[in-house]
Amino acid sequence: MANGPVENLRVLDLRETRVGDRGAAALAHSPRLAGLLELDLAESHVGDAGAKALADAPHLGGLLYLNLYGNPISEDGAARLRARFGDRVYLPHSAT
Repeated sequence: MANGPVENLRVLDLRETRVGDRGAAALAHSPRLAGLLELDLAESHVGDAGAKALADAPHLGGLLYLNLYGNPISEDGAARLRARFGDRVYLPHSAT
């Protein structure tokens, strides 16, 4: 994410990858993704640390859809995400 034309990126689909907590944190802290509208991280090995990073992300406030289905996120992590993104976050059956 350090270099490249991502400022105009609106949809990023990384489902069924091994993004994990470190990758989710990298995405969460990238100012170049401030224009992102949809982020799909379903079944991407994102846990509570990644959920916290996404919930606290300074540049992802414009997301209209965040898919975290099938990730090992606890109820506390899910609550934190819902507090930030409301019904824009999708994570059924993901809380452990």
